[in-house]
Amino acid sequence: MSDVLDVELFGRLAGTVAISGPLRSPENWAFTYREDYLQSGAAVALSVTMPLREAPHVGAVVRNWFCNLLPEGAVRQAIADRLRIQPDDDFALLGAIGGECAGAVSVRVPGAAPDAGEGGETDLETLLYLQGEDVGEASWALAGTPLRLSLAGAQDKLAVIVAEDGRLRLPQAGEASTHILKPDSRRFPGIRDAEALGLALARRVGLDAAPARLVELMGRQALLVERYDRAVSPDGAVARIHQEDFCQALGYPNRLKYEDKGGPGLAACSDLVRRLALGPGAVRGLLDSVVFNALIGNADAHAKNLSLLCDRTQRRSLAPLYDLVPTIYLPESLVERTPAMHVGGAARIDGICAEDWIAFARAARYGTRYVLERVQSLADAVLTCMAEVGAGIVAQGGAPARVARVVDVIADNARRTRDAARPGSVPR
Repeated sequence: MSDVLDVELFGRLAGTVAISGPLRSPENWAFTYREDYLQSGAAVALSVTMPLREAPHVGAVVRNWFCNLLPEGAVRQAIADRLRIQPDDDFALLGAIGGECAGAVSVRVPGAAPDAGEGGETDLETLLYLQGEDVGEASWALAGTPLRLSLAGAQDKLAVIVAEDGRLRLPQAGEASTHILKPDSRRFPGIRDAEALGLALARRVGLDAAPARLVELMGRQALLVERYDRAVSPDGAVARIHQEDFCQALGYPNRLKYEDKGGPGLAACSDLVRRLALGPGAVRGLLDSVVFNALIGNADAHAKNLSLLCDRTQRRSLAPLYDLVPTIYLPESLVERTPAMHVGGAARIDGICAEDWIAFARAARYGTRYVLERVQSLADAVLTCMAEVGAGIVAQGGAPARVARVVDVIADNARRTRDAARPGSVPR
């Protein structure tokens, strides 16, 4: 088993990540930029937390950044079982599936040939076969394992390419994927329609959100999401755009993505956006993400669902919104109502009031009136187009009764949130 892995960024060898010691603990991780990379005149930093320099970056900051590229939960367990890797061996898992990650990063064993795997056509037979296995929520993620595809998060998903004729296929060896395919959840059937609704609604009210559409593959419903960390030129060439989520950019491990578990809060996220001087558009974009998630009742809007993009000139920007699931429509006995990142002192995503927005504004350094006005205007926009967006999801193949229920739940929550945020509702 290798204790050193090559790290590519934008298709160039940028450095190595290494681990030492028998326990493979966080303090024994190190990332070192290659000398020729640093001297190239076109070097881009891997992370906000690991700026360009000759000296190695060591310890938990390295481990946390790279482990945030890996899947979590049942998906991680299933992949580790398939590859016969200890589930807690982050380094081995990174070497096994780190070929195609989020952003422009690729990780591989030094001297290894370009990633091998089946080429070309959509591997539908494999997908169908894996669907029949007793692997719960990880069936489609396993289909990407031979191609070294690693997508972060606990949800089953697969990196794919949409061909010119519209067909879906798996990437060839070393090829950049263009879309993420997310099968409907077996635990929460219909979450596909709800997420599609959240994304479409965000785009309809003028927010920057990842485009997505409903599809069906091998008899299973799925959501096909366009990757915002890919750019497709007119001639069809696909270029990777680097990204890191806010847990990576703030140095947190993926297990601390929720604020009440010790993860970053919205004040830290706002400080990051301002410290990096991303500009007023990003400052407003962060606010809009907080307000919109509150309006649709998404209690799972954690720090890994916010990301930064970085181009080849090291210019950073706020990534489009993604994973916009109105979790409030799911049974409270199964899904938390506590916001993943606190908005003031609100204990519930459906209980945020003007006092909470004022506390959030002060902590995150926004103008109080500006925040309250943005809650009002976005709520009005959501309510105005809610029915139209719901009808569009049904036209794509969404279940009419389920979509209608999600529309009603979001509308009720948006009204309640808007009315509770009126300045006059703050106790004197």
